[in-house]
Amino acid sequence: MPIIKTNDHEIKSMTGLHIYHAGISNCSMRVRIMAEEKNIPWKSHKVNLSKKENLEDWYLKINPKGLVPAIVYNGEIVTESNDILLYLEEKFPEPALIPTDSQALAADVKYWVNFASEIHVNTIKTFVYGTLGGGTKAESDMERYRQIQPDKTLLAFHEQSLKGFPEGQVKQAAKQIHKVFSEIDSKLAQHTWIVGEQLSLADIAWIPQYVLLSGLGFPVDQYGHVKRWAKAFEKRDSYKNGIKKWMPPVPLSFLRLILKIKRMFSK
Repeated sequence: MPIIKTNDHEIKSMTGLHIYHAGISNCSMRVRIMAEEKNIPWKSHKVNLSKKENLEDWYLKINPKGLVPAIVYNGEIVTESNDILLYLEEKFPEPALIPTDSQALAADVKYWVNFASEIHVNTIKTFVYGTLGGGTKAESDMERYRQIQPDKTLLAFHEQSLKGFPEGQVKQAAKQIHKVFSEIDSKLAQHTWIVGEQLSLADIAWIPQYVLLSGLGFPVDQYGHVKRWAKAFEKRDSYKNGIKKWMPPVPLSFLRLILKIKRMFSK
């Protein structure tokens, strides 16, 4: 489990669970839902991405990549949402969100958690940024970002987002998303949740994708079993406290216009 080592006394002295997150970040949604499903008391540290708080020195001490989410649990730092899910499952085994009575089901859950991470940049982020007409970073942000970002893949992604994503690349991302949700739909045709009859980390890893994509107009509701699954999730307290509570007051579809105007004035 990748735990970031720190010599910072203030961070090492933190007790309990602290979640550093952003409202509509799909990766942040996963971690908030996880904490709510586990009934873990947690302290919110909302990172204002529009003010570039994630690139400030205080946050880079927690996550050198400048990404959300990140957690500090009793002085231990963990980043990357899939790793955080697995870390919290290990620290708080009840209620179990990875099946304990079947190695095959447990492996399937971990597959879907890791798969969400694997396609995050090249598929999900590419489609989202392509749909919004560009990235969240202006050219003026990139000098600082180039200095602090150790992940070359992410750096290349944001460099590309400044230029815009080719239509073919966005269409390919959409095709991959359809393929994935078609597979999830087939699994949900057989079970209440993605892996079996109990909610698991697989569902927590993928419900934020549904929320973000459907909010931007992607036709995920054409998959009937996925739509039923999402409606069931929306009734859970973890959804209300982990997603709905943190959503902006305007529809996600307005983001395209908001970001376009913002980029015009930030150049």
